[in-house]
Formats: sequence, C-alpha cells, structure tokens
Amino acid sequence: MKFLGARHRWVLTLVVLAAGCRSPEADMKVAEQFTQVSDALVDIRDQMVVMSGTVDSLVLVVARQDTLIRQLQAANGIPAR
Repeated sequence: MKFLGARHRWVLTLVVLAAGCRSPEADMKVAEQFTQVSDALVDIRDQMVVMSGTVDSLVLVVARQDTLIRQLQAANGIPAR
C-alpha cells in the first residue's frame, strides 16, 4: 500500500508540473501583446501632446481676435457687451 500511495504522489506531482508548464509560444504571444499595448499608449501620448499644442495655439488666436474686436469697437464708438 505504501508503494501505491507513493506512486500516486509521483503521478500527481508530474501532472501538476506538466500542467504548470507554460508554452514558450504562449509567453511570446503575451509579450508581443504587451509590446503592442505599450506602443499604442506611446502613440496616444504623442497625439495628446500634439493636440495640446494645437489647443494652446487656438487659444492664442482667439485671444488676439477678441482683442482686435474690442479695439475696433472702441475706435468706432460701439459699446462692448
């Protein structure tokens, strides 16, 4: 009986070890997906930097236009709202 119990333990150990081993191909696929996600996040960050610069530029353009409109109103005697 001791032999049978030890044998079952060995079989169980081998099954657990075999089930715990991961395929290197699966690990490579997961690593590739992480790389793709990282690249996508970098692209998004770069796009946000460009958009932020664009918004800042537009704010300056609107401020200049607002100043010009106020100056034209004042020069023509039109009250500002």
